[in-house]
Amino acid sequence: MTTNVQEVYHVVSHRPIYFWSANDVDIWLRRKRPRFALKYAHFFLRHNVSGRVLVDLSDDDLREIGVENADERQDLLLEIKKEKLYSDLDEFSKLRTQSTGN
Repeated sequence: MTTNVQEVYHVVSHRPIYFWSANDVDIWLRRKRPRFALKYAHFFLRHNVSGRVLVDLSDDDLREIGVENADERQDLLLEIKKEKLYSDLDEFSKLRTQSTGN
């Protein structure tokens, strides 16, 4: 069984990740990594991490906002990269559909 990219991506928002608010990021974190959300969601909200900020976060940025554990920072960065990829693939899919007229 194949998983549709849109099914995975639309778990959180119908909008591209770049347009997510800090609240959308909070919802995403709580759904994707509930254990991390318990520890770190307040850091993301306090620093007003929107989708546009989220996709540009680095290991150092995560450490600065309060994610102390290096393994957890790497896990978060991987989740962020995957979500960005899903969002980009969804946008490309929409563009392809529009250009072919389907």
